Amino acid sequence: MPVLADHRDIVPPSEQTPGDHRSVAVVGAGITGLVAAYALRRRGVNVTLYEASGHAGGAIRTSHTDGFLAEHGPNSFVTSAPVEALIAQLDLQDDVVEANPNANRRYIVRNGMLQSFPMTPPAMFGTRLFSLKAKLRVLLEPLVRTRATDADESVASFVRRRLGHEVLDYAVDPFISGIFAGDTETLSMMHAFPRVFDLERKYGSLSAGLMATRGRMPTAPANGPDSVPALDDEPLSAAAPTRARLISFVDGMQTLTDALEASLVGTLRLGCPVRLLHRNEGHWVVDAGQDGASRSRTVDAVVMATPAHVLAAMELPAELRRHATLVEHVEYPPMSALTLGFERAAVTHALDGFGMLIPSKEKRSILGALFSSSLFPARAPEGHVAITCFVGGTRMPERAREDTDLLVERVLIDLRQLLGVRGEPIFAKHVYWPRAIPQYTVGYQAVKDAANEMELSNPGLYLAGNYRNGVSVGDCVASGQQIAGQVARYLTRAG
Repeated sequence: MPVLADHRDIVPPSEQTPGDHRSVAVVGAGITGLVAAYALRRRGVNVTLYEASGHAGGAIRTSHTDGFLAEHGPNSFVTSAPVEALIAQLDLQDDVVEANPNANRRYIVRNGMLQSFPMTPPAMFGTRLFSLKAKLRVLLEPLVRTRATDADESVASFVRRRLGHEVLDYAVDPFISGIFAGDTETLSMMHAFPRVFDLERKYGSLSAGLMATRGRMPTAPANGPDSVPALDDEPLSAAAPTRARLISFVDGMQTLTDALEASLVGTLRLGCPVRLLHRNEGHWVVDAGQDGASRSRTVDAVVMATPAHVLAAMELPAELRRHATLVEHVEYPPMSALTLGFERAAVTHALDGFGMLIPSKEKRSILGALFSSSLFPARAPEGHVAITCFVGGTRMPERAREDTDLLVERVLIDLRQLLGVRGEPIFAKHVYWPRAIPQYTVGYQAVKDAANEMELSNPGLYLAGNYRNGVSVGDCVASGQQIAGQVARYLTRAG
């Protein structure tokens, strides 16, 4: 994979750059910030993209070592029409690789055994994953009364009420770990799964809602949901409807962010954290750079595309800080991603699926694992397999912080018992994320309200990122597109 040049731009602190006509500062070069900057630049807006670290892409990074491919963050994503159009604009069609259709099985661990998760109603009633009592409870779901209030409710409370505790324990709980690395007792149903929450409100039951919508609920792979929200009036939304595909790229997910970065030459400032942000006479002043070599720039609008907690380290005016306090305290539990490589003969399980998810009741060290080399080609050398395991989250945050040797030892205990792994791995890549995935907890509306109020009371300021509009790669692409459209309209109105 080619290494792109470092386009940082450090100038003496005394030098000031006046604002350009239709100029925007985008803060944070993760996938949301990259897409926002790309979309704005295509509209002819003068963009400066600031990134505190030495690389763009945020959590999307890919390593290649001795024939093994390891993703540091997201391993795949579900496409939508706008995403497909973005891939075409970046000329990445030939680099796309779809998930192996023969690896569509999802395993759930129950009583130390892998059980295939039922993906159809007939499979639901034939599965050994759930007891007869649990299956009968699901059949009674249409008869369950709706709540008298639309107030926020935890995922656990919602699922227990409508489907029973066994479905919560062995279906929803493991999938929550795979998507949010979170806790069903604290996550908000309204904000983590708004479409499902709305089915009960609109149709009285999940069953009636699924029938009314012809069962076309968004599906989500482990390690990240991918919804397809509307994209306002952004030009890409005019793309023709297309079949949603679960994809990655031949050389891994970083292909996407590398292509976006390459398209932003002259725009991106790496190693350039934004420390100060304030409004002055209808414009925004952004002070960015390392200590002793900062640069001030006056722009017409600012897009904050950083994790929520980054706001805490910035110097903000009082009217911004007042609302930022709620936003910057969003919880991000730690997570470790551990990709292990084995000789194929050293793993007795067929690895004939997407991966496995482990309910918290099973008391295992890992939240789940992806069968990476079964899902996409060229993830391991011939005759070998790659398995990517996830550790930590809200379930066991202390485990995520452990050093590599201890973590490998713990994970191997689970893999030996569940997948029949023998011997030691011949490859290991450990990536630790101190703050991984934002938690949409009960009461999260207060965070969204604070973010909305920050924008309303500070014209030209926009907040974007996975703490606001969804945690998947697809959600972040949509968020970047939406913000670009909103900023362009603001600049037009402001003249």
